[in-house]
Amino acid sequence: MPDFTQMDAMSALDPYFDDLDAICRDSHTKYRGYPPELLIEHDRRAEANCIYSHMRADAERRFGDRPGIAHINIRGLFLWVIGQVVTIRFKKMDEDGRSRNYPTKQALDYDRQQELPGLPAPPVNLVVGYLLDPTATEIVRVQVARPLGRDMMDWCSALVPTSDRIAGQPRWVDATRQARGF
Repeated sequence: MPDFTQMDAMSALDPYFDDLDAICRDSHTKYRGYPPELLIEHDRRAEANCIYSHMRADAERRFGDRPGIAHINIRGLFLWVIGQVVTIRFKKMDEDGRSRNYPTKQALDYDRQQELPGLPAPPVNLVVGYLLDPTATEIVRVQVARPLGRDMMDWCSALVPTSDRIAGQPRWVDATRQARGF
């Protein structure tokens, strides 16, 4: 859906911003609450896997019976279709909205905006996730990004946390880093 803009996607997700933000933040908080003797044994991959498991479970609780949201599992790729308009998956992200995947065919196709079995066509596949500070102890921001392939982003948006919102101001900001032309 090439004419589906960042504004279109964020408008479709707007009713769910608080849930998406809470899913990411609460999952990280839950993980950071593990006993220190367990946390010290985890590398970054184990940390991301634990947080992801909490995000998936929380998303299933929050969205499981909501009208207009469908949960789909495509051979281990867990997705939520929102209003037959956008599809989201949860991931840990970098500041540009990129995430690391085990490059399965369906994950690569998802990131390339390709059709997948059971998804509305044409797809608008988004990634929702969290950006950690360098110590991995705090969430810098919760983001929504539209991948265009491995390591390529169309755009990245940052959700404004409820505590930082000002009435009448946008609930998200464009966090897409501008490419430098030399």
